[in-house]
Parts: sequence; C-alpha cells; structure tokens
Amino acid sequence: MAHILRHKARLVAKGYSQVEGVDFNETFAQVAKFTTIRCMLAIGAAMDLEIHEMDVKTAFLNGELEDIYMDQLQGFVQDRKEHLVCKLKKSLYGLKQSPRAWYQRIDMFFTHEDFSRSQTDHSLYVKQMGEYLLIIIIHVDDLIILARNVSILKWLKSRLV
Repeated sequence: MAHILRHKARLVAKGYSQVEGVDFNETFAQVAKFTTIRCMLAIGAAMDLEIHEMDVKTAFLNGELEDIYMDQLQGFVQDRKEHLVCKLKKSLYGLKQSPRAWYQRIDMFFTHEDFSRSQTDHSLYVKQMGEYLLIIIIHVDDLIILARNVSILKWLKSRLV
C-alpha cells in the first residue's frame, strides 16, 4: 500500500457564479491558429531549429486583477468574523477573466523584451538577436519555443522565471 508523503491543494474561485458586466467584462484565452503552429514547426524543421514545448503550470496565477472579491474559504474564521471577503491581487483558476489576465501579462513581458507580435496571429512572437532567431507561440498556458540553439532557449527560460 502506498503512503501519502504530502497533500496538495489549489484554491479555485467559483467562476460559475460570476455575472458578465458585474464581475467581469471580457473573457479571452489566447489560442494559436493551427496553421501558425504547422507553419512554424515546418520552418523550425527546415532551419534545423531547437523546438521545445513548455507548459506554464501556474500561468493563471500570474495575471493582474482589478477589484475582484471572493468569499472566504468555508470554515475559515479570522478575528472571530465569519463573513469577511478576500480581495484578490492575482487571478485564480476558475475565474472567467484569468486566461485574459495571463495573456495580458505574458504579452507585456514579450513586448518589454522587444519581441515583435504577428499582426495576423497574436499568439506568435518573433525576436531576431543578431544571427539568432527566437520564435514563441502561445496556446493558452503552453508555449512552443523555436530557437537557433539551446543557449538562446536557456536565456529565454531564465527570463520567464
């Protein structure tokens, strides 16, 4: 019989109870066009680029929010008050606006790092660094990264942390 070494838990908001226009205005998850993925993989193969896939495990926890409140966890009592609320500073899984907040954050990062965003598919970012080429495709919370060599991939991953 296996022994449990540790327990994991994730706080998830009750997004199903959110009301459009009251709790959120826009929802959006950046999804790469299938033709963009196919073309970039073909270019990567033709140019002998390094191709890596990266799942951003806590992507939705990095988005910035504006004035979102949620009920306390059931059974949580602080200062003998049971009916307090929590003001969220970062997005949570379950919120309808979390994918959009994540995309705004990663888009700001790539823009700050001087990547060019494609006008035909906003999930595609390209950066030319001298003789080195770096291509990023965003698909919700996954990244497909194409680079001339592994050192460029390492540079990007160190910047993403």
